[in-house]
Amino acid sequence: MQDLPIPIFRAKLYPPPMAPDTIQRQRLLSLAHSVVQSPLTLLSAPAGYGKSTLVSQWLESLGCKSTWLSLGTEDSDFRQFLSYVIAALRSVKPDSFTVTAGMLQPATLPGTKKFAGTFCNEFEVFEGPIALVLDDFHHISSSEIDDFLDRVLRHPPRNLHLIIVSRRDPALSISSLRVKGALCEVRMRQLAFREDETRTFIRAKLDHAITENEIAILQERTEGWPAALRLASLAAVDPGSTASLIDQLPEDSQAVRTYLLQEVLANQSSEIRELLLRIAFLDQFCAELCESLMPDRFASISGRDLVHHISQANLFSIGLDARDGWYRFHHLFQAMLQDQAVTDLGNEAIRDIHLHASTWFEQHGFLTEAIRHALRADRADTAADVISRHRNEIMNHERWHQLSIWLRLLPPMVIESRPDLQLLKARVFRTTGQNTELVQTLDHVESLLDAADIDSGIKSELHGSLASMRCSQFYVESDGEGAVGAARRALELLPPDDLAERGFAMIILAVALQMSGDVNQAKSTIYAAMADFPADGDDSDTYTTRLLAALFFIQWMDADLKGLDLVARQTVEISTRADLWEVLSCAVHMQAAVHYQTNNLSAVEGDLREFFHKKSIASAEFYAQSLVISALASEVLGNSEDAHQVAESLHELAFRTGNPYLIGLSEALAAELAMRRGHMAEALKWASQYQPEPFVPMYAFFSPQLCLAKILVLDDSVDSRERAQAYLPRLEEYLARIHNKRFLIETLALRALLSDKTGDTGRAVEQLGSAVALAQPGDFIRLFVDIGPGLLPLLSRLELKGEKLEYVGRILAAFQSQSGQADAVQTDTKFEVTIKDIAGLPENLSPREKEVLALLVERLTNKEIGGRLFISTATVKRHAHSIYEKLNVKGRREAVAKAIELGLIID
Repeated sequence: MQDLPIPIFRAKLYPPPMAPDTIQRQRLLSLAHSVVQSPLTLLSAPAGYGKSTLVSQWLESLGCKSTWLSLGTEDSDFRQFLSYVIAALRSVKPDSFTVTAGMLQPATLPGTKKFAGTFCNEFEVFEGPIALVLDDFHHISSSEIDDFLDRVLRHPPRNLHLIIVSRRDPALSISSLRVKGALCEVRMRQLAFREDETRTFIRAKLDHAITENEIAILQERTEGWPAALRLASLAAVDPGSTASLIDQLPEDSQAVRTYLLQEVLANQSSEIRELLLRIAFLDQFCAELCESLMPDRFASISGRDLVHHISQANLFSIGLDARDGWYRFHHLFQAMLQDQAVTDLGNEAIRDIHLHASTWFEQHGFLTEAIRHALRADRADTAADVISRHRNEIMNHERWHQLSIWLRLLPPMVIESRPDLQLLKARVFRTTGQNTELVQTLDHVESLLDAADIDSGIKSELHGSLASMRCSQFYVESDGEGAVGAARRALELLPPDDLAERGFAMIILAVALQMSGDVNQAKSTIYAAMADFPADGDDSDTYTTRLLAALFFIQWMDADLKGLDLVARQTVEISTRADLWEVLSCAVHMQAAVHYQTNNLSAVEGDLREFFHKKSIASAEFYAQSLVISALASEVLGNSEDAHQVAESLHELAFRTGNPYLIGLSEALAAELAMRRGHMAEALKWASQYQPEPFVPMYAFFSPQLCLAKILVLDDSVDSRERAQAYLPRLEEYLARIHNKRFLIETLALRALLSDKTGDTGRAVEQLGSAVALAQPGDFIRLFVDIGPGLLPLLSRLELKGEKLEYVGRILAAFQSQSGQADAVQTDTKFEVTIKDIAGLPENLSPREKEVLALLVERLTNKEIGGRLFISTATVKRHAHSIYEKLNVKGRREAVAKAIELGLIID
């Protein structure tokens, strides 16, 4: 279950065992065949009508595989609900639903449509029918869950048989399913005991101690309510009490349960009675937990004794996990016990019970239960303390979704007043990319800390956490010096076990040093931290992966694709092993960026498909950036429909979440795709509205600021050209100042194209030469190709030798490959050398020029060439001169050398 975003409490995955006094009601058991003929079976009736018991009986008779999930109010969270559904189904097939599980990892989830489609596809791996029981569905109050189930049931997997057990009808398309004959329904009227069934049940319990007339009265007063009949059988413990019990049953059926409960409790010893009332506030219990709630005066009774008694007396308990000894009360019985406890124990004692339960759950690692019990005790600060005490553990394991749920449980005023909780809230904002909210929250934290009267050690740690997040803010504002200072302060104040925050501070420290131009110091700082850190400590992967992330961010902005590829692959391996989804999202994004820029597009597609399906992304920012890479790679490969769908998914996600960063990125991607497809009017509409300044550091794959520059340069209008001439120098100056080589390369290439368009070819060649010099060590290919064929004449004019000449040859080959042209090869049996066409020349060599070049390679004189081709020497000279111009060389030796380096010649 390691790939699920929440820890699974396995006791929720076991069907309740049938009570020994369960009777076989054939009229209901015969409905089992309808279950396997319908996608959905709904059992809807109030508490105590034997819904779960009947389903358990069905599962025994169906003979198909089945799985069970007991739901609570906390499962209304869609991510938690689907995580538990997957966990339940994996009890049948352990390695199933890896794609759906991966989709649950992002900080921001895809829509329910995508989840439903993927879930249904993955369900097909099951052989034969599967019955999935969702018990206590009335606890669910989520339109997302309702919509998901509706979509699944619209086109259900052929082998899925969903059974929903609820006290009320769920908000699904019940009428539509009923009309289509895709629904089996069982309701209160059918579940109520008929008189013959009541007789069978009561006779089995009381035999001849009850008369036929008393059975008739019991049936009338309880209206066939199974739970009331069981309470009656427990209350009448001896033959003499039966008549008295029946005579005193209230006329009002609603009062029957209260009366019968009091009778049941009256039959217990005073110690057992009080202990039942004390543990009634536990949603699940085990012997050790029960014992922790026992007052000292009950030393003669152990928790094990109590649980054994409850089970043996059949006091409406349900076994959840036989291995670990977890149980729960029937909800109806629990509710009645709680009502009685208010009268017998009082509110103060009940609050004390909840606080003791909270302590026990926290000590045993059940933080959600600890928080909920503290809140039930009206101790919001105690619940907040639970979260705060485990803040480092939460961050080290990237449990951002759980943290969000826990913070939402707390009263807003508690969160607003506590700097520790505000910092955790800010950390969630940072993960989800809500930068405006992040800065506002940090400002609030600063004012709280200034006025806080708290332990000096804790205050220092909180200042360290604040500095860790402030350094990110300074970096985004291009304040490298401020970012370095805040990062160093964070590292000084944060405790050693706060690995996530320390690791993040190291990332910002490194990239801020790189921003100042000191790449060597940035790298040496990370290397030193790696050497000083014990790699085998608890949660060591949390820190190690962040140090590696610091390296690959430096390498990306320093245009070192080769180094980046190695470090990103190592980070993917470690973070996958450690289930660190947030840093994994960055690493996979960087790995895909390397593959894209080196023109290894099939690897991009494979990486991201695998990642989206099986690994998923926890960071909203890098999830979105990875979608951009996927869309652009699909577009280059000619899969425009796939590119459109990916862009649409980003657009839908952005506007569904209202995240300004995602909205801006999705709109920029749409403009980029429009430009690549030649729809310049659409691209220019975005460009006319987009405001690129103030500039921000560009540390991810795609930059809207560069997208704008590209659109302005490629558009031939006077207005765009003037705007580009004003914009590009400012962009270049900014990127040079923050030492971002990656985007500086692209800016220089765009400036070269703009200079060429304005007639300054010499300046254009100089600017492009600078771009090539910066790009060649990293082997950037697509960066140039994506700008378009306007660069081809300029590339051919560069005076290059050796590795740079070979590098430009690979760029030209990529242009040719993208153009879709087959390698037009000139062959002639008269020649020992073959000359092929290649994109990248001002114009391709003519067939006769290829013949001349082939003979130049053979070192023939002009006269010999003329003789071989039956042309004059003057004509040979004319063709040779044309070849030299097209290759931008001065003579035959340079022409041959460049032809070889560019790959024009096939030996």
